[in-house]
Amino acid sequence: MSVQRGFSIALCLMIGLIFIAAEAGANAELPRSYNYNLWQETVPSAPAYRLKKEINVGTIPGVYNFGELADIHVGKERIYIVDRIGSQVIITDYDFNFVSRITLLKNEENRIMTEGGNQMRLTLPEGAFEAENGDLYIADSGYRDPKTGEARIVVFSETIDSRGNPFYYAKNIIKKPDNFVGRTQFIPSKLVVDNAYRIYAVVQGGSEGIVVLNADGSFSHYFGTNRIRFSPIEYFWKSLASEEQLEKMALTFAPPFNSVDIDENGFIYTTNSDPRSIDKVARFNPSGDNIIRKMGYLPPIGDVPDYLTGDESEIISVTVNDHGMYAILDSGKGRVFVYNFDGELLFVIGNQGLARGEFISPGDVSWLNDDIVVTDKKKGTITIYTPTEFGQLVIDATKEYYVGNWDSAGEKWLQALKYNANYDIAYVGYGKMLYMQDRYEEALEYFRLGNNRTYYSMAYKKYRSERLSENFGLFILPLLILFGAVVFAEYKYHKRAGVQ
Repeated sequence: MSVQRGFSIALCLMIGLIFIAAEAGANAELPRSYNYNLWQETVPSAPAYRLKKEINVGTIPGVYNFGELADIHVGKERIYIVDRIGSQVIITDYDFNFVSRITLLKNEENRIMTEGGNQMRLTLPEGAFEAENGDLYIADSGYRDPKTGEARIVVFSETIDSRGNPFYYAKNIIKKPDNFVGRTQFIPSKLVVDNAYRIYAVVQGGSEGIVVLNADGSFSHYFGTNRIRFSPIEYFWKSLASEEQLEKMALTFAPPFNSVDIDENGFIYTTNSDPRSIDKVARFNPSGDNIIRKMGYLPPIGDVPDYLTGDESEIISVTVNDHGMYAILDSGKGRVFVYNFDGELLFVIGNQGLARGEFISPGDVSWLNDDIVVTDKKKGTITIYTPTEFGQLVIDATKEYYVGNWDSAGEKWLQALKYNANYDIAYVGYGKMLYMQDRYEEALEYFRLGNNRTYYSMAYKKYRSERLSENFGLFILPLLILFGAVVFAEYKYHKRAGVQ
C-alpha cells in the first residue's frame, strides 16, 4: 500500500469520526421527540411542544427569601407557587407578575395571629389548592401541633383592608380531627378540594390511602389504595392468611401516594413512584375504585421500563385538564408524558440537563390553559412549554372528540398527519371519529394503520353485525329452502312408506 493511499484512508476515517461525533453531540443535547409503537419501540415524532420561557422565581419583583419550589397550582386567575424552604406561598397572575405572598397567618382585621405567644406562620408548606369559591387551602406540612405533634391545613381567603389593599387572612385552621382513626399520621403534603369542599389530602407515609375530610374539617374516611406486586414467597404467605390478616397486609404494604389532582367531574388522580406498584397513575371514582383507562400501547407509566436493570420512570406528579388529558412528571429523566382520556400517550416533553428547558430536579407539573409548566427544585425555575402547530392540532382534536364533535376532531387528526405521517394516535383518532359515526368499514382501515387491535376488534364486531343485518335475507333464504326441501322429502318418504 502506498503512503499516499494510506494517508487518504486515514483522512477519510478521521472525517467520518468527526461527523459521527458531531451527530452524537447533537443527539446528546436533547432527545428527539418520540412516541411508542405497538411493539413498545420508540419512534420519532414531530415536536408537540416548544420552550416558551423559563422563569427564575427568586428574581420575580416582590419575591423575598426564596428557598425551594415544592408545588405549583394554577387556579382560575392566579398561580400559587409553594416555596417550602422559604415557608411561603407566592401568588402571581397568569403572566407570573407578582400579586401577593403568604408567610404569616393573619386574621380578618389584618393582624398577625399568635399561638403560645409566638407569631403564627407557615412552616415548610408542600401543597396548595384553590377551591371553587376562591379559598386557598395550604398543606402546612412542617408545622407541629404542641399537643398532637402533627401538622395542619390552613384555609386562606382574600379580602380588603381598611386602606383598600388586598390581603389573605386565615379563614380556618384544620388540625388533626378528634374523630381521626387509623395509624396514619396527620401530616398533609398535597391536597385537592371538590365542589362539596371535601378535602382529599395525601399524607406523608400514609399507607391507608388518601385522607378525606368533610367541609367542617372532621374526618370522613380513607380513600383509595395502591395495588402492589407480590413475590412468590409473599403469595405463599397470602394463601395461608385469613381475611383479617390479608386486610392488614394490604394496609401495611400499600405504598403512599406522592401527588393528587381532581378533574371537573370530581374524579381523583394520583401517582406514586414505588417500583412494586401495579399502577403508577390512578383515577379513582367516588367508590375508591381505580378506573384509569389503558387503551394505549402501554399503560400510563412513562417510559417503557427496563426490567433487567430496574430502570423505570419515577412518577412524582400528575395534572389533569377539563378535557380528560393528563400529564405526569418523571423526576428521574426530567420528562413530561401527556395522555388522553383513553390512556393513549400523546406527547413526551422535556429532558434532564443544564440547558434552558431542561431539568436538574423537576418537582411539579401543571396545565396553564394549553401550556404546560414544570418546576425545578434545584434550579429554582418554572419552565413554560407551549404547543407547536402540530401539538395544538392534536390537543384541539382531543378536545373536540372529548365533547362529541366528531367531524371537527376528524378534520384536525387528518391535518396532524400532514406534520407526522407516523403518528399512530392520529390514525386511531380519525378511526374513532368514523366509529362514532357508524362508518365501521372505513374505521377498520384507520385502526389497522394505527396498529390498534382493541379498537379494530370493536369496529370489526360492529361491521360484521351490520353486514349480517343487511344481508340477512341472503343468508336465511338458502337455509329456508334447505329446511323446506328436508321437510318435503320427509313428507314424501313417510307418505310412500304409508302406501306400501
